[in-house]
Parts: sequence; structure tokens; C-alpha cells
Amino acid sequence: MTHATAEPTLEAYEDEEHGYRLAYPAHWSVDADADGATFEAPDSDVGAAVFVERGGQTTAAAVAAFRDELDADAYVTELDVLGDGTVRVASDESGRLLECTYLDDAGERWRLCYLFVTTTDAGYTLGIDWHDAIAFAPTAAAMVESFGVAT
Repeated sequence: MTHATAEPTLEAYEDEEHGYRLAYPAHWSVDADADGATFEAPDSDVGAAVFVERGGQTTAAAVAAFRDELDADAYVTELDVLGDGTVRVASDESGRLLECTYLDDAGERWRLCYLFVTTTDAGYTLGIDWHDAIAFAPTAAAMVESFGVAT
């Protein structure tokens, strides 16, 4: 298991088709698809994804649906919500940030940092997951702070 301690260099990613941008660790791979993109570290202990839903639902409904998914997931136990609040993203839209920890079915603690942003055209979810033993929270915060949507 990798225990990152230094802040990685961030690289800008812009998805013109879906109208969003964010910064991610430069050494990660990016795989764009029809619904957004997946960002993966060379090891499997940390990763991120952006999901885009056209039309979509309100930010509150997206957060509620995600919380329902977590509650129903047999893989997720001992869910602890660390934070749930409104944030401003780089493009000055309002979003909602949900931060949690949980135990997986092997008894290992993981962290989740999910940002939900809704515009008139689409709903965006930036999800970042990492093994809790990795000092990744500052990088996750930088990724969230960099997120922006085209207006």
C-alpha cells in the first residue's frame, strides 16, 4: 500500500463536450467516456471520477440518492459523515460537498469526497475515493476547489 506524503503536481483537465474542468494529479491516467471521465492513480488506493447527467435532478436530490446508495451498499459499513455542506466551485456555482469514511467488507477504512453541482443543463458529480491510510485529503480538497463548469 502506498502512503503518499508529498503533494503531487496537478494537471488541468477540460472536458469541452460535457462542459467541466478540474485539476488532477499529473501522474494519473484519464479515461474519458460518454458520461464523464475516470482518473486513476498508478496504484489502486486512490481514484476519482466525474459523472455528468444531462437534465438531471437537483443537487439535493443527487446527494440524497447517493446517500441512499451508500446505505444500501453491503460493501460499505460503519459509514461516518465527516462533512456535508455548501461550497463554491471555481466557476462560482454553488455545490454541495459530502465527505465520509467507511469500512469496506475487508475491514479497511476508506474516505470519500463527493462534490455535486447542478446547472440548468446538467448535474455534475466529482467523486474522489482513497484508502484512509493515504494522506490524500489536501489533494482531494485541491481537486474539489479546482472544479468548474462552463456557463
